[in-house]
Amino acid sequence: MVDNAHGDALGEALAAIVAEGGDEAPLRVCRAGVAALPIDGAAITMMTALDRQEPVCASDEVAGRIDELQFTLGEGPCMEAFESGRPVLIPDLKERVDRRWPVFSLHAQRTAARGLYVLPLQLGAIKVGVMDLYSLAPGGLPLKALTNALRMADAAMWTLLDRRGDPKEGQAAYEAEVMTGLVDLPLHRAEIHQATGMILAQTGVSAEQALAMLRAYAFANERPIDEVAREVVARRLRLAGGTP
Repeated sequence: MVDNAHGDALGEALAAIVAEGGDEAPLRVCRAGVAALPIDGAAITMMTALDRQEPVCASDEVAGRIDELQFTLGEGPCMEAFESGRPVLIPDLKERVDRRWPVFSLHAQRTAARGLYVLPLQLGAIKVGVMDLYSLAPGGLPLKALTNALRMADAAMWTLLDRRGDPKEGQAAYEAEVMTGLVDLPLHRAEIHQATGMILAQTGVSAEQALAMLRAYAFANERPIDEVAREVVARRLRLAGGTP
């Protein structure tokens, strides 16, 4: 249970992190939440569309795996939270297979996570991304913990806005800046976007279909999507058929 003292301490810690900013600020937000709330891990993902995602940070391997699964499969609670602008709270991943994202559910059940709580990172009409929180024990977040998790999400949102510029210029301009700025981040999904572009050029399909081909190959061969993307970029793999 999260008491008022813990909540106040978390609020102060989050305010200090946002004020200080810096490249490590999102990860510091995750760690502060893990230390103060009944959760065991957290991850932050930047999004500007359902098929345009970049991992910003993950507190541990399980959080990173949950984030990776959703991007690779193209389904999961992060997509719903981002699109709806509402939290998606799953008390127990192992209780049943969720019909909204059946493939993700099956794979998520193989991780150590039990509770999964996905919060949108949003400022008015501007959607920045999502934050995944998980717990090793099943159960929902108590009201006070959920309230503080939302404060954590607000802090995460501001650290991302601080990294990517002033959102007052409008959603379209902001999204363009975010996606342009992604190439400057030390993240493997820049290669995924590059591989998607190469598949698009090779096959003439749409960007969405090219990404779907990349995801399908990774899933069918049980390989991480970033690993497959690197092979496509290095011209060791050609999904369109024929020689690289």
